[in-house]
Amino acid sequence: MITNIEIKNFKSLQHVNLELRNLNLLTGLNGSGKSSLIQTLLLLRQSKHELIQQHILRTTVSYAYELCNVGVVKDIYTSGCKEQLMYFRLKFAGDSKANFDFKVTNPIGNSDYLECADTYTALEFENYALFNQKFQYLKTERISPKDYYPASVENAIKHQSLGNSGEHTVFYLETYGKAKQVNEIMLNKKQPENKLLITQTEAWLSEISPNTRIFTELLSSGQEVELKFAHNNYSYKPKNVGFGLSYVLPVIVSLLTAEEGKLIIIENPESHIHPKGQTELGKLIALAAQTGSQIIVETHSDHILNGIRIACKENLIDTNNVISYYFNRNLDTNNSEITPIVIDKNGKLWRKTNEGKNTQIPKGFFDEWTDSMLKLF
Repeated sequence: MITNIEIKNFKSLQHVNLELRNLNLLTGLNGSGKSSLIQTLLLLRQSKHELIQQHILRTTVSYAYELCNVGVVKDIYTSGCKEQLMYFRLKFAGDSKANFDFKVTNPIGNSDYLECADTYTALEFENYALFNQKFQYLKTERISPKDYYPASVENAIKHQSLGNSGEHTVFYLETYGKAKQVNEIMLNKKQPENKLLITQTEAWLSEISPNTRIFTELLSSGQEVELKFAHNNYSYKPKNVGFGLSYVLPVIVSLLTAEEGKLIIIENPESHIHPKGQTELGKLIALAAQTGSQIIVETHSDHILNGIRIACKENLIDTNNVISYYFNRNLDTNNSEITPIVIDKNGKLWRKTNEGKNTQIPKGFFDEWTDSMLKLF
């Protein structure tokens, strides 16, 4: 697990040093730096082979797949910075470290790579979930409802990946739905005894759309798999049940595959989901983190946050395993200012000061509902 990340001169993250826990919630206004933090990890993962073989970080596309394309160096180098340096420094459980220091010799040119000062071996990288198969990233733009989904043995089986857009989720369920079991920590109250992945997926999906069933079928070509949702013995193609179920399905499956040492990064899990469903999803996120996985979630949803708060109050997750970071853009410097927010055993939110004390949360942290009510009543 990553226990600390320090970033220097990357976009609006001029210099940040953050403690990471099992569950890390990134919140704040649009354009405040949340995605930039995630991008540092994605850039490192997709540049794995180049870091080992050529000692460079690629800022566009690496090899056959793309996690993150941030343009050329001048697009990501902190505006107005005079230091010819950018770095991402990681600390892991067990006190191991991985420092990625890069020279920025031509910050105004069109170079799409940065030279790394350190050297690494493939064996070193295999120790970290960020670089091995215990990794799953789901971006905001997940796959839209389709009649058929790709059946990729390379991705879903060999690499155990649902795809960056969740495009391999259906084939993953077709392959492992009745073969893999879910960690008992995440068992849904509606199916507390059946650990099968497909059963638990349906149970958690039913928290969003009651009594939902899932049916998958590999086509004779072996290249595609069909998905249907069912309610009360009537089955429907994904296109006929709206975006919500298709969009949340990869999120639920990724969380149900949580295990100790796995790293799961999810952007906007709440997309197209109604408030009650978002709250239940927040509880599942908390339970997944309690398995020993490390979860990093970017969200704009106070319902996701409240689901996590409820999980803390109901003692479903150790509050020491949870932290939220509130991102705000300083209008004078144009750089991100990040405030740590913790949750106590009663589900109450506190700002964590540099001295380690808890104080009142900052204005702007999910207070829009309160502000709106004050205007209405």
